[in-house]
Amino acid sequence: MDTLPSVEGEGEQVQNRTQHGPQPRDAQTKPNGAGNAALVVQVAIQEFAKLRDEISGRSTSAWTLVGLSITGSAAVAGFVLGDRADPRLLLLLPLLTPSLGMLFIDHAANIGRIGEYINTVIKPVLREATGEHRLLGYEEWVDEFEEQSLDRLLPFGVPLVVAFTIVPVASLAYLAPRLDDAWSWALWGIGCVATATQVYFWYRFLAPPLRRAIARKAS
Repeated sequence: MDTLPSVEGEGEQVQNRTQHGPQPRDAQTKPNGAGNAALVVQVAIQEFAKLRDEISGRSTSAWTLVGLSITGSAAVAGFVLGDRADPRLLLLLPLLTPSLGMLFIDHAANIGRIGEYINTVIKPVLREATGEHRLLGYEEWVDEFEEQSLDRLLPFGVPLVVAFTIVPVASLAYLAPRLDDAWSWALWGIGCVATATQVYFWYRFLAPPLRRAIARKAS
């Protein structure tokens, strides 16, 4: 007799399922619209925070490379020009400085790609989920600033070109008439290749925003 209530309860459940049809499997697990939007916002904000942390870390590393390049170049040039070291010590600069410059370009290019991802992927998701179309508008302001050729070129491009490119070029030019052995000429040639490679990557990094700026002014 103790089992009759449970049997009757099961019968009522079977009757209800028969009358109302089978319940979809996702009905109990699928969140409602507000809950889904909140989840999307939470995930997007977490991803945004991680990407901003990566931008911050890469930016710090990039400017550390600038400091190393300037400090190393000044130290080597000071010793050589002060007649306290062999002039061939300058062969270090066309090898070291372009390497640091290309590492800087790598950081800067990745920062740009992260910013583009935030602007084209995360921003639309957050704006759609929240209904607020003013969110994450900073990247748009950055893009507009980068398309201002003089404001972008003078304070950013010229000092970097001087720090990473003019120094090794000047070292190679200074050493050309002073080298007299095969090993020094071999290092000089490697330095030329490294410097030329860096100049190519600087061109690829700086030319596109300048072309966009010129096209924008022309239109």
